[in-house]
Amino acid sequence: MGQSASAKTYAKIASNETLTIPVSSRNVNFTGTKALYTKVGTLRGARVVATRSTLRSLASSKDSRDNVRTYRVAVTNRGSVYYKVVTFDGQYRGWIYGGKSTGNFSGGVTKYATFNNQGLSALTTAQQNATYKITTPGTANNGKSVTYKAPSWTQYKVGRAITDSSPYANTNFKIDQVGTRTRENDQWVHNYDPNNSNSPAAGWILMSGLTQNQVIVNPDAKNLTINLIKPDGTTFKTIKWTTATAVAGQTVGTSQSNNAQWILNSNDQADIQTQINTQLSGSSYQIADNKLSASQIDNIARGTFGGQVNIQLTAVNTTVPSIINPQIAIDGNFREMEPLTGVDSEYGTAKVTFKLGDQSKEIQLSAGDVAAQKESDKDSLVYQLKHMDGTARKAAVEQINADFYNAAIKQYSSKGVVLDKFVGTKGSTYSAAELGTYLNDNLSTLTTPKYPSFDADGNVTYKTVTLHLLMGDIFGGTYGTPTGALYVCDAYKPEA
Repeated sequence: MGQSASAKTYAKIASNETLTIPVSSRNVNFTGTKALYTKVGTLRGARVVATRSTLRSLASSKDSRDNVRTYRVAVTNRGSVYYKVVTFDGQYRGWIYGGKSTGNFSGGVTKYATFNNQGLSALTTAQQNATYKITTPGTANNGKSVTYKAPSWTQYKVGRAITDSSPYANTNFKIDQVGTRTRENDQWVHNYDPNNSNSPAAGWILMSGLTQNQVIVNPDAKNLTINLIKPDGTTFKTIKWTTATAVAGQTVGTSQSNNAQWILNSNDQADIQTQINTQLSGSSYQIADNKLSASQIDNIARGTFGGQVNIQLTAVNTTVPSIINPQIAIDGNFREMEPLTGVDSEYGTAKVTFKLGDQSKEIQLSAGDVAAQKESDKDSLVYQLKHMDGTARKAAVEQINADFYNAAIKQYSSKGVVLDKFVGTKGSTYSAAELGTYLNDNLSTLTTPKYPSFDADGNVTYKTVTLHLLMGDIFGGTYGTPTGALYVCDAYKPEA
């Protein structure tokens, strides 16, 4: 007995190109929702390099060597986008699904900032004015002894500025930039030699690798500045906090001999917590669970009066819809676009006004009105048309058919049509491609309610018109703001 055979259909590569976006925009993180493959995952022979579980672990890693760089993009004949990526330490390299648009990272990867540059906002005025020496000059590649062209492992294949700092042991450096690595949350500073603008030792180094030559304490600086930092690294709010017993330069909290964590006085902690929550009330940001974590308390406790500390905020999930407003352009006439009205009835509800033959009385009916009439009733439209002479009936039918068609294409049947499910974070932007994908997947066509169409003898049938989405007239926007969707159909054409 014969056996039928079937073969899996594999995707084909439509394009495979080197990424041309700026190098600084190619850093991503894994989402953990897609695996990493030796080649585009839907190609024959693709093998798993790293599972989703492994990529989730890398995504939450506290080691910047697990940062990820994208460098090629491929698109399959099915419209799927794949990126070729490599971890900074080179341990994982392969292809991962990236969504349906090359305009943004999606699917298995998401845009990622490996370093948060804060300018000088994280330093006190005294620290900004101070000079520093490298504490342990030498050749150790540990972030503290030599300087780097970028904070270690925050840019792909960007290494040390110098490999030996011994010749600069007595150089007095100043600081002109400050920031933290995203994964380790350790503080890096960019130092320079104010007496030699061409010094090769200028570069990035851990703040803990420098020794301040002089400490300038302002005796009046009794405030601890608490910077509330948004997820993008910019400052959202600043709190000036102090106590009646504050002493400039003194630490805010205390250390514990049996614990690495520093602590705050319970009253101080409650006061700081209240002030932070007050500043964040009604905003789009919060501290996790609206409560200072142990690490945040430790950070504040180690701060000094006259100094600054940073508290990282998270975005509040404020998902909102962008309501879709359908419009119609008849025969591609974009100068006379009109809004479409949704109706939940089977037949059109728009009234059509006309006269029959040389009658002086105007008749006003909707498609639903015509459908509700008994054709045998002398007042029904069907009956009246059938009892007109041939020439007058022909003219009336042509006019009535056109009127009902034109009324129908300004309405759509709203049953099952959802216009409020294109959602995103309030205030964030979406691209034309993202909106286009949503509309094409969910609202590619609309259907008019039924309208009457009469033949030459006055007999009636009921028809609908399919309205088609115009993909070339879609634009990006902001979530929470209504957006349009343009549909097209043909102008009325009399039947031959």
